[in-house]
Formats: sequence, C-alpha cells, structure tokens
Amino acid sequence: MKSKIIIIGGGIAGLSAGVFGQKHGFETEIFEMHTVPGGQCTAWKRKGYLFDYCIAWLMGSSSGSMNTLWKQLGALSEDVPIINTEVFIRNVNSDGQEFLIYKDMQKWETYLKSIAPEDEEAISRMFSIINKFSFSGDVEEIMKPKPLRRALPMLKILLKMWPAMIPMMKYGKKSCGQFIKEMGFKNEFLRHFLEQMYGDENFSATAFLMMFSLFKDNNAGYPAGGSLNFALRILNKYQELGGTLSAGKRVKKILIEDGKTVGIKLDDGTIHKSDYVIAACDLHTVIYDMLDGKYIPEDIKNAFENWPLFKPLVQVSFGIKKRIKEKQMINNYLVPIKIGATEIDSYSISNYSYDPAMAPEGKTTIALRFQSPYEIWKHLENNPYEKEKEKIKEEAIALLEKAYPGIKDFIEVVDVATPLTDIKYTGVYRAAYEGFMPTKSNINKIINPMIKGLDHFMLAGQWLFPGGGLPPSALTGKWAIEVFYKKEKS
Repeated sequence: MKSKIIIIGGGIAGLSAGVFGQKHGFETEIFEMHTVPGGQCTAWKRKGYLFDYCIAWLMGSSSGSMNTLWKQLGALSEDVPIINTEVFIRNVNSDGQEFLIYKDMQKWETYLKSIAPEDEEAISRMFSIINKFSFSGDVEEIMKPKPLRRALPMLKILLKMWPAMIPMMKYGKKSCGQFIKEMGFKNEFLRHFLEQMYGDENFSATAFLMMFSLFKDNNAGYPAGGSLNFALRILNKYQELGGTLSAGKRVKKILIEDGKTVGIKLDDGTIHKSDYVIAACDLHTVIYDMLDGKYIPEDIKNAFENWPLFKPLVQVSFGIKKRIKEKQMINNYLVPIKIGATEIDSYSISNYSYDPAMAPEGKTTIALRFQSPYEIWKHLENNPYEKEKEKIKEEAIALLEKAYPGIKDFIEVVDVATPLTDIKYTGVYRAAYEGFMPTKSNINKIINPMIKGLDHFMLAGQWLFPGGGLPPSALTGKWAIEVFYKKEKS
C-alpha cells in the first residue's frame, strides 16, 4: 500500500511536490484554498483579456539544472516558446530622460559606454563582475536537499563555480547601493538612474548581480502564455501522473499525534488523514495558525522579527481594443507621485503585446503596477475599500493616457487588484508576494524546511529563501519528496 502525502497549497511548490511525489511512488493529494492552482504564479481572464500577475523573466528558461527541473515538471518544453524582447526596461525620470536596460548584456554595456564614455573603465569593471557570475550551468548536486548531497560531487561543483564564488563572497554582504557606489561612476546621468533603480541600501548586491548574470547567459526569458498557463502545465503533468487536486479547500489545522503529523482539518471541519504532510503555502499561516504557534523554530522566529518583507503590489490591468506594440517589456517611470492613498517614487507600465496569449487578435493587455504599504490596506473594507479602488482606477487611467495619448477612448476593461486581493486568493502574509526581501544580511541564509520535534512534516515554498520566486518554490517541493522517499527506503 502506498504512503499518502497531503500537500497544503497548490502553488508552484505544492505542484512540484505533487509531481515528484507521484514519480516517487507516493499517493498525493493537494489541497488548495483557491479554485485554480498556481498561487502567486497566476493570471485571470476578463472579457477575453488575460491579466498576468507574476512572470516577467524566468530563471532557467533555456539551459542548466533549473531548466531541467522546469522540463521535469512539464512547465517548459519544446512546444513553449521563450520570448526575449530587445529592451527589458525603459526607464523615464521626471524630466522625461530615458535610460534603457537591454536583455543582451553586450548591447547594454555598449549602450552604457555610449552615454557615459568617461566611465568606460568602471562600466567594464561592472560587466567583468557580472560575467563571472554563472547560475546557468549543470549543478545537479546543489538541486538536492542538503541531507542528501554527496561530498565529492559537491566539491566538484564548488570548484567549477569558484570564479562565481569569489565575487559572491566579496559582494555577498554588500547592498546594491554600496555596489553601485563602489563602481565609482562619474557620469551624473548614469549614476542618477542606477541609484534610483538599484540604489537601495538594504537590497542585496548578489541578487542584483545574479539577475544580470542570467541575462548574460540568455537564461532569463519569458515563457509564452504567461504565469497561469505555466502553472496549468505543471498541473496537467501532476494529474497525468495520477495526482489529485482538491481545489477550493482551505486547510485550518495540521493534525499531530505523538510528535508526528497525521493529516489535516479543513475549514468545513472535515478531516483528511495521511502518512506525511508538506506545507507548501504561506509560512506565517502554517507556523502561527495551522500549528497553533506550538512549533516555532528559532530561524523562522528570527526571520519574521528581523527580515523585511516585500512591499505589496497594486496592479491595474487594462484591456485595450487596439493593437499597441512596443520594443520593451516594461516602462518604469521614476516619478514621485500619489496614486490613491499611496505616495510612491515610481510605477511601471507593462505592455504584453509581445505575447499573443494575453489579448484577443488586434487588442492589447497593459498592466500598471506600484508598491503600496500593507498598513494602508489592512483596515479597509466595504465602501472605503471600493472608493480607494475607484480612485486608483481613475488616476491609473490618467497615467496611461499620459503614456499613450488618446488611449482612454480604446479602454475596454479595467481591473484593479490590491494587496487584499492577493491575500483573499492566496492567504499570503501581509500581501508579501515574494516573501522575505533579499538583503545583504540574509541573502546567504535558507530557512530549514524540517521542524525539530515534528516528524513526517516538511515546509516548502518561496518563504524559505530570501528573495522568493518560482525557482526556490519548485526546488523545495522536490526536496520534501526526496527527504520522505529516503525515509521510506531507510
């Protein structure tokens, strides 16, 4: 008789655990609070338009161990085109000056030297550091959970990665802002834009360098069809392998007997028994609600007390009954402004014309996004909440009209998603859509997925890695299964 694993959460971590659980011979069932899978990796349809909430670029889109993992999950295949626009971000400041970020790092280096010839040496030094980073190769042993890694293969990988390890060690404890200052750029225009975009004195320099190293390796493309279709392909793989998704089922408690998890209790009071439980959902909810705060490891306690969270997003999505093409994925406006009750330093407008799945033929999906503190939203409900959404809608239309004069006459659909929308459908703590912010002090830390004193239980998901995102979600789901499989075989 097969051992049963209950997986809480049908996001990428839960789906990954499900796929690998089925492949390893377990009986698995995923309980997902929403009616559709994907978690933060999602989108929603309005009158034929698809409004995407997640992927702008994907680590492992073309090569390396992460690419292998995506293919094992069914998320990527030869049938899924990978899209790379020439310009990734077009930045515009208050004076209307433009600053471009290319996906092709050679092209970006040439561009930077053309606008700041006096900084040629500093620019070359920055790209030399970026070129030394590499996260695109075959690092299969690192893709295993720590208890299962073998010494000799790990040593070989570390030797192979040594050129990347040197700058990682040097800049691992530095912020993005410190890194940019150390480059010593003289050109005021270049320094202005880099500091406005990446000058955060808390955000990790390693995260900054890793992103551009993936661009350099052409390994951070966009999978056609977007986020929801990405998740649905994994679901299809899971169900083909015989897995069960129970959607629209919110887990209230994790059941424990003699220090071992034995199942779950749902909101409706029904109980489901299992041999193992994987919590692949919101970490705060698991620790403080589902486990009643009885199992709080020191690393998790420290993280919630001291690590900053990603600031929530507001997304205003537009369905435009007109084809509007652009050469860049994102327009980033570095302009201090107030939208609704939120005062911001910047907002972005993403034009999805590069992906035909996002809108009906001859039409365009556009999304305006900005960060908005959770404190603004936590007490809003009913009429005040609807008024705030309406004010945001009106002001977002005005900003879109400013970016595309005359567009308001072609607006067919407007949809406002707030931090409370994210919480409603995913249960994410304080609407921190990517969990903990990667800082100079936590970038090299990982939360232990095993909790001392609680057997037959594993954590999975982006909360375990500062910076969050899809790769650690998929990876930790796989890890949980491999640990349980070893336990079964021992």
